[in-house]
Amino acid sequence: MQLLNLNRIPLVGSRILLAYMPLHVFLAQSLSLITGGLEAWKLGKDVLLLLLVLFTICLVLVQGKMTRIFRMLLMFAAVYGLLHLLLWAVHPEIYDRSAAIGIVYNMRLPLLLLLGYTSVMILPKFVFSSVIKVVLGISTVVAGLGVIQFFVPPDILFHFGYGVERGARAAFMIDDQAGLLRVMSTLREPNALGAYLIVPITTLSFLFLRYKDLARRQIIGGLLGLHVLALFLTFSRSSWLASVLVILIVIAVHFREQIKPFTNRYWPMLAGAVIVLVVGLFSLRDTHIFQQYIVHSNPTETVQDLDSNDYHWLFIRQGLEGIIDQPFGHGPGTAGLASIQNPAGSFLTENYYVQIGYELGVTGLVLFVLLNVWLYIALLRRGNRWTVVLLASFWGYMLTNMLLHTWSNEAVATQWWLLAGMLLATGGGDKAKKLASVKTADVRKTKKGKRLK
Repeated sequence: MQLLNLNRIPLVGSRILLAYMPLHVFLAQSLSLITGGLEAWKLGKDVLLLLLVLFTICLVLVQGKMTRIFRMLLMFAAVYGLLHLLLWAVHPEIYDRSAAIGIVYNMRLPLLLLLGYTSVMILPKFVFSSVIKVVLGISTVVAGLGVIQFFVPPDILFHFGYGVERGARAAFMIDDQAGLLRVMSTLREPNALGAYLIVPITTLSFLFLRYKDLARRQIIGGLLGLHVLALFLTFSRSSWLASVLVILIVIAVHFREQIKPFTNRYWPMLAGAVIVLVVGLFSLRDTHIFQQYIVHSNPTETVQDLDSNDYHWLFIRQGLEGIIDQPFGHGPGTAGLASIQNPAGSFLTENYYVQIGYELGVTGLVLFVLLNVWLYIALLRRGNRWTVVLLASFWGYMLTNMLLHTWSNEAVATQWWLLAGMLLATGGGDKAKKLASVKTADVRKTKKGKRLK
């Protein structure tokens, strides 16, 4: 009984992380006004993650429950971490604080994946929907607060410890224009909130299509509407596009048997609808609403000025040029959100994959891409009903990470990578295969015994 209780600690810790991370910024900024120690609050979540991972690894080693996937994830985390330390040693001129934060941000992903997988793998029984309830419960609170934020004074978060000098802006406006508020709820900024809502929106879309009961559909539809409204109020274009993509994937998977003959029969009409949509958007390109809310372009800018779209492509191009100039990497913390800490100047590549290539070189980028490809294929083979949620949102996050540093946000990373690790150990994992082989062997023995009789 004592051993079983110890084995449950990683899963309990994982649920705490899933519930806490979306609220972390708000709680850290507000509670530190009372307790002090804002830096300790900021660091605490990552210390907890590291302790949980180390504790879980020890449990696995002591009990001798190592699986092939566990070894692979542990090896990847070790190699990926050593690469960060090696590049830091090779580039001692890197600002220490940026390097340390860069390592923390980048290493969260493999550590969360390892924790998620191992916390489920060591248990005799696990129901994946139990953590989905935690995710949807917290996301509903976050989405609700985001909608409320749109209707209250923009400076209200100043009273909860927010401020540039404390490392968290109290309000965000579209291109910093007064009156064009973008909600962020309890997360760090609007784009982070938009990205965080992708998994809940994917899940609710999946459940809405899955359940036939009218009462359940009404509840799920209401929750989905709340999440979509909060997403809209972020005015995060990357998250808008990602959410449309994931919903279309969920619909396509659910109606795959009906869609194929429909598209074969009505493809000319579908093509015409796409053309009309493109022409319509093109005709609206110069309108006030399109320029400010969709393109985020300031109408007062001159031809020589750069808008947010121009900066996106400029930073990505500069990042790619940096990879070509130094293919072995510039070191952790030299690009992305961690570089903001550097008083000499930051470098935002506006693309997470370019950031990894810039920091860790071609080797680090290849390692990260291989992890993503392997994980996607492994999840695809799970044979679990929740697979569609993780795989659909995977494509959504690939899109957002092409435009932003999405995986550097603690709430977004924790939600997806922890769930991915848990699903990896559910339905079709190593443990399930062993159980299946044992059952098959028992059946063979029974049949053999009957033949002998």
